[in-house]
Amino acid sequence: MPKVSQSEEIGHGGNTGERRYREYELRELREIGLVLVRGKNDLNYSIWKEMLEEYHYLYSAKLYGQQIKYLVKSSEVGWIGAMSFSSSAWRVKVRDERLGWDEEERKSGLRKVVSNSRFLIVPWLRVKNLASHVMSKALKRLPGDWEEAYKTTPVLVETYVEKGRYEGTCYKASNWEYLGETQGRGRNDRYHQNKLSRKYVFAYELEAGILEAGRQEREYEDWVEEEFQDVRLPNLAKKKRVMSIVRDFFASPALPIPMACNTGAKLKGAYRFFGDEGVNPADILHAHRKQTLKRAEEYKVVLSVNDTTSMNLSNHEATEGLGCLSTKQGEDGYFLHDTVVFTTTGIPLGVLDAQTWARDPEEHWRKAKRKQKPIEEKESYKWLRSLQATAGAMKEASGVQWVSVGDREADIYELFELASQQEVSFLVRSFHNRRVCEDTKVWEVVDRETPVGRMRVFVKGKDKREREAELEIQFREVRIRHPKREKEDIRLWAIRAKEVSPPKGEEGLDWKLLTNREVRDFDQACEKVQWYTVRFRIEVFHKILKSGRRSEDRRLGSLDRLERCLTIDMITAWRLMYLTMQGRETPEVASDLFFSGQEIEVLKLIKYRGEYAANKGKSLSLREAILIIATLGGFIKGKGREPGVEVMWRGIRRLADILIGVSLTMSIPQSDYG
Repeated sequence: MPKVSQSEEIGHGGNTGERRYREYELRELREIGLVLVRGKNDLNYSIWKEMLEEYHYLYSAKLYGQQIKYLVKSSEVGWIGAMSFSSSAWRVKVRDERLGWDEEERKSGLRKVVSNSRFLIVPWLRVKNLASHVMSKALKRLPGDWEEAYKTTPVLVETYVEKGRYEGTCYKASNWEYLGETQGRGRNDRYHQNKLSRKYVFAYELEAGILEAGRQEREYEDWVEEEFQDVRLPNLAKKKRVMSIVRDFFASPALPIPMACNTGAKLKGAYRFFGDEGVNPADILHAHRKQTLKRAEEYKVVLSVNDTTSMNLSNHEATEGLGCLSTKQGEDGYFLHDTVVFTTTGIPLGVLDAQTWARDPEEHWRKAKRKQKPIEEKESYKWLRSLQATAGAMKEASGVQWVSVGDREADIYELFELASQQEVSFLVRSFHNRRVCEDTKVWEVVDRETPVGRMRVFVKGKDKREREAELEIQFREVRIRHPKREKEDIRLWAIRAKEVSPPKGEEGLDWKLLTNREVRDFDQACEKVQWYTVRFRIEVFHKILKSGRRSEDRRLGSLDRLERCLTIDMITAWRLMYLTMQGRETPEVASDLFFSGQEIEVLKLIKYRGEYAANKGKSLSLREAILIIATLGGFIKGKGREPGVEVMWRGIRRLADILIGVSLTMSIPQSDYG
């Protein structure tokens, strides 16, 4: 006989309160069956609806698309549950990535994916293993019923379990696979507000191997194909064109476009692409940004470093849309404010955001008017937009701690406010000595603090060589007052890192940093100072753009064409810097993660020369590959010396020429040799 006891009702989110519940063994329920509910005219539909309305936390709310409904019945007890299956979610990141779908595969494959949209076992019935037993029966029956109703046999079932409410125990017990979490959006979240609760995503294979096929990584021809797999361009021809341009630009870093695109057809295609008004630079960057977030997910903390650089095109009189760069007559060009993601050790992971604009010469002289404008109409809004880009990345790669890092120009009160609203971490160098009370300013307060210790950092000296600096650290929590005293104070931490005994002829470092990340001890203060040293890597990135990619030498006739070309220049500049820094950080990793098979064999041929045949089976580490390329670019090995980006871009250019030579040699029949 079943046990009867008194308890608070638990289960699927229905009404709560005191209710008598009964405990059974599974076998005591005797036969358990599923009854198909055939639409609203079915006599059992009202039972199905009433059960969900009373006991399920989502009630019988509207189901979307195609639907199958079941009632669960025990020959001993009667109606004990209800469930439904309906059309799958249109777009779910963790599911789509797990299946390895591209956009076209997703659209065609969704019709074979079904969602378990409701599953209820009445909460007054306690039976061990009942839920998994019912689910097993449903999954066996579902394919036939779905095929009969919709002429399609499903191969995969998905479900979403609200995080914080349930753990998905019955799905785990039924051998469903956990895929990850949703982003908290839903079907009607047009503006990406992510207001809904997150859900666990589970999937079950009705056809063996569906998830396994998605698990296998796709083989890509090279890094370019992998980086641009999700590029948002109108058609396949444009996708192929952008990949062709990237390959040519990367293989010839410092050459002008006519020499990099070394055939008439390629050159004509590149110019047509840059002049295509249907191509948005943001769409080119989209695919790279997606891969950047994927790389960021491998780290606990990443730094979203942003800065401004000017592109001087004063010698390009025929270029339309340029503006003035400074008060000097004849200095024309445009500005780039980019956001590059770095690890805390300085490895660049990719470009997150890029803003370009040309300054109106007439507006440039009206300083007084600029002060009266709202922040959204000022150039300084670029810092807030970068912060917003970081906030967006934080939502997409939620397991990562993102920190927006800026120089003294980023010391803007509106940025502090926005960071508080968006809950984004930031670290900026102070420019203003802001008030913390009526007659006291922030750095006066910090200077009263006793230094807590010293740390060493590496920075570039006057001669551009790296030198070591010893910094004395002070810090304090402060509350920064609103400039117009209209709003509440903002809580920040102020850190001062001042160099002790700088070298003769060098101006000593004195970094005054503000952050909304908590600083409670010496180690936490040192951590933030170390993060700030990474900010200087974006200046190296800009140097690669200008000296390596020659972005200021592009002659394309108009600013919009330059912007499309600049986006590709930025991605190739990132790749060059990434290889250089990754070779220092992870020297022993296999080179085939970064280079094609043909490139590796040519590098081995260069290294071993006459002994290549004996060493053909050996593998190359990333560091070995980097050193061979750098040597091609003129790098001379020495104690403590590491290849820089300049020798790397020269080496990559020479390697590209060698690869062309090898390809041509292999295409010549042996009998044609003299």
